[in-house]
Amino acid sequence: MASMDVGYFAAHEQYGPNTLVDHVERAEQAGFDTVWTSDHIHPWWHTDAHCGAAFPWMGTALERTENVRIGTGVTPPIGRYHPGFLAQVFATLGSMYEGRVHLALGTGEAMNEFPLGYEWPPYSERRERLIDACKIIRRLWDGGFVDYDGEYWSTNALNLYTLPNERVPLYVAGNGPMSTWVAGRYADGFLTLRDIDTYEKSLVPALEDGAKEGDRDPDEIRRIRQLLVSYDEDYDRALEATGFWRGPPAIGFDEEIADPRVIEAAGREIPIEEMDGEFLVTSDPDEIREKLTELEAAGFDEVEILSSSPDQSSFIEVMEERVL
Repeated sequence: MASMDVGYFAAHEQYGPNTLVDHVERAEQAGFDTVWTSDHIHPWWHTDAHCGAAFPWMGTALERTENVRIGTGVTPPIGRYHPGFLAQVFATLGSMYEGRVHLALGTGEAMNEFPLGYEWPPYSERRERLIDACKIIRRLWDGGFVDYDGEYWSTNALNLYTLPNERVPLYVAGNGPMSTWVAGRYADGFLTLRDIDTYEKSLVPALEDGAKEGDRDPDEIRRIRQLLVSYDEDYDRALEATGFWRGPPAIGFDEEIADPRVIEAAGREIPIEEMDGEFLVTSDPDEIREKLTELEAAGFDEVEILSSSPDQSSFIEVMEERVL
């Protein structure tokens, strides 16, 4: 793609960490501009699943690649991660790999909190925790000692002694107007899964309202869209390969369900044919290119592709030869 960046999503739920490093190394060679990675402690499926830790994996992936920017998509500052810790981790990565790291925040899922003994709070509390986190992280990255007394997160004279020369971009994910407003108010970029019509009618106004509240130019906020793709020369194989991801549409992101066995049981109730509505399932690479062109025309600066293709090597190869 000439002007819009295209990213590759490294899904810890679906592959082991060493395999994912191999995938992203090949993705960079193929011409992908960025790499995104999940940050979960439990996956969306139980059978044949993985769930490596994002932060140590990122260090290895950054070392094994040369130029791609690598970051989370997304990290929840809800219970298991204090914002000050996140600020330190990503400042350190940004210092070691200047200009090659981003941090994306979201309101999370129960699977990342409840198994560790945390309560799963309602969305209103999770949104406030996200706002606290954005404020704390931005102030810490500005430098100096930070005292912050928030409703849910606080710091006491916290200072980061290692900061990168180039500031790490802070992104916020949202699929509804309330989280999108947070992105407009506090973030350098905004990530969404929503369709173009919802994005234009509901999310863009919220993004602009948040930016106005912060006296910011909304045009300077990077717009990113996640695209779910499954490609194979055999359409039926491509469709079958999406079965692993039936968990999210089965329970959604807000439900108080944290056990992958329960999520999988709910997901198995979804007919595999319905996943063609969740994923771009195709045997034609031109359909991927056409979708990317459509998203670029809608104003997105970047699209990151989560591929559930049955053969990742073949997917990356066809992206290199026919799409990128």
